[in-house]
Amino acid sequence: MQFKHLLSILLLAASLGSSAQSINWSTDIAPILYENCAKCHRDGGLGHFSLIGYANAFSKRSQIQYQTTEKKMPPWKPDPSYRSYAHENRLSDTEIQRISDWVDAGAPSGDLAQAPPDPVFNSDSEVGTPDHILITPYYTVTATDDEYRCFVIPNGLNQVSYLRGLEAIPGNHEVVHHILIYEDTTGQAKVLDNQTPNEAGYVNFGGPGVSGARLVGAWVPGSQTTLMPPFMGVKLTPDADLIVQMHYPKGVTGMSDQTRLNFFFTPGNQGIREVKLSPILNHTPLSLENGPLNIPANQIKTYHAKFTLPVNASVVSVAPHMHLIGRSIVCYGVTLQNDTIPLIRINDWDFHWQGGYFLQKVQKLPIGTKLHAYATYDNTENNPHQPSFPPKTVTQGEATTDEMMLVYFAYLTYLPGDENIVLDSTLLSSGLPFVPDNQKVTALTLFPNPAQDFVEIQFNLAEKANYQVSVFAAGGQIVQSYGEKKDLQPGICREHLDVSQLPPGTYFVEVQTSGLEVFTGSFVK
Repeated sequence: MQFKHLLSILLLAASLGSSAQSINWSTDIAPILYENCAKCHRDGGLGHFSLIGYANAFSKRSQIQYQTTEKKMPPWKPDPSYRSYAHENRLSDTEIQRISDWVDAGAPSGDLAQAPPDPVFNSDSEVGTPDHILITPYYTVTATDDEYRCFVIPNGLNQVSYLRGLEAIPGNHEVVHHILIYEDTTGQAKVLDNQTPNEAGYVNFGGPGVSGARLVGAWVPGSQTTLMPPFMGVKLTPDADLIVQMHYPKGVTGMSDQTRLNFFFTPGNQGIREVKLSPILNHTPLSLENGPLNIPANQIKTYHAKFTLPVNASVVSVAPHMHLIGRSIVCYGVTLQNDTIPLIRINDWDFHWQGGYFLQKVQKLPIGTKLHAYATYDNTENNPHQPSFPPKTVTQGEATTDEMMLVYFAYLTYLPGDENIVLDSTLLSSGLPFVPDNQKVTALTLFPNPAQDFVEIQFNLAEKANYQVSVFAAGGQIVQSYGEKKDLQPGICREHLDVSQLPPGTYFVEVQTSGLEVFTGSFVK
């Protein structure tokens, strides 16, 4: 019996050892690194070294194990146990354990013939054909520390446009750490820019240094461009200036960059719902309960900001903002029924890895909801991001050694069904009308809108084509589909849609043609 018991133990140990040994780079680790790490860790990338290819991964195996086990990389700051977001740039616990087991097993290569092909990155766009393109000035970094340089660029728009998504393509990925984009309609940014006529742009930490400038977009390395549904967008004013604040990190002195910004607009100009971007929770006396921000040297303090919603609102994304001695922040809402709605929690704040986070689905915040944010600041020498030695008293301001407490919300006025709108395309079983990259998106004309029993749609075919009409619920499910019509001649086409049996809510209409056009629109019932 003892022999059988010993044999069982030995067989189990052998099985476990064999399982660990079976993990290899080619089939287990390369897919993880290529999907989650290679956007930055490639030749010419921000990550300073490449993780493409077995030899590169093997040479950095211990660093990979440490950084992933400690969840320092990929740099995803929101607490995943508090709330989930669209296109999260983080590893699962299973992936982290797999990497650790691979390193512990000696980091075997496996059969290199079975490894996935090296990833290829599009130098123009990973999303599709942009509607508008802006290029920053060619700039060579001269600072020896972190530099926040603001380029003032006319937006080049001759009419009101609605920004559905923004994509940044740095010319030199080693140089660009993150980008914040503001709209300025006051001309103040040009004045600041003109004060340094011999250099492109001007330097300002924390923000653009322009009162009234409005944040309209952001980009961080490794992030996936999220396109809002084709009936939403952030309003851009014609003939305004954009302030493009580039963060160039320490250690890139003498290196140059010219970044391309791709703008994706909501098609058409009818039925578009404006998404507003605003720091609803902030450090002003109207919001900060225990202000003003004043953190004495060698102290840790927590501040509380709140705001009561006067209307029903639909939240699309959330973006906290602090400076260097900020250590943690949590934001949530409490409804009149005392239900708590978690929005974001960051337990280990790092100014250099701030970002905006799209929710997986639009979040309804009912009228009367109290929004709360608690932010903790550590002004001691124990703070790894402490900029001053010895520590100095820190107050509110935009300088490097000042502090801020802001929580930006991208939101719009609530309409029935908003809470079912999916922003994370990976959740869609049958997609909302997010169309293939090679097709041209054109807005439908719909009326009446809001609708009761019927909707008339109108569109203009550019060429002879077949087409099919589908109606989607906000969650992405097809609720009505009409048979394909064939060999329609170019010109105006009209369809009468019976929507009398649909429950109240927001709906999307898609006309898919056999050519390179697709027509989309939305209506409320």
